[in-house]
Amino acid sequence: RGNGQAAATSLGPDNQVGTWPEFNKMIGGFFKFHWNDGQDITYKIDEPNHPLNAPFKKAGGPFVVVDETYTMGREVYSRQNLRVLTSIDYAKMSAEDKAKEQHPRPDGDYALSWIRREGNGRVFYEAHGHNEKVYANPLLLEHLLAGMQYVLGDLPADDSPSVPGAKSK
Repeated sequence: RGNGQAAATSLGPDNQVGTWPEFNKMIGGFFKFHWNDGQDITYKIDEPNHPLNAPFKKAGGPFVVVDETYTMGREVYSRQNLRVLTSIDYAKMSAEDKAKEQHPRPDGDYALSWIRREGNGRVFYEAHGHNEKVYANPLLLEHLLAGMQYVLGDLPADDSPSVPGAKSK
């Protein structure tokens, strides 16, 4: 789309630390970088049969969102602690768009939504929703509703970490 990446998002090496580590752990990550609004992001549906991902079966092809997209630092985000539902289909991003991020993740693993247990509570995270136009997308709204239903305990869902054998902390 040709929009310039703001200098404020060029955060350098992945060495940021938060001021509230308990919140970072609970939410599942700590902000590192974002692509500016206007960036096409193609979703990879990591678990097509997960109940929170049921809406994406209606997409009929690639699901693309245009929005500001947050990413998490390498040291705080891990599939060993989260049940990743969707992520960026990084292979579909152009080299030019990938180059907007200084010090990208070597594994190209950028989750967009996930769930996890925290004590007796439940956490649902969805990266998109910065621009109000995102809320006009019925599939994303259904995904958000399913996430809220999971958090409330109304939608049973496997929330064990995505990495087999990992333990929730």
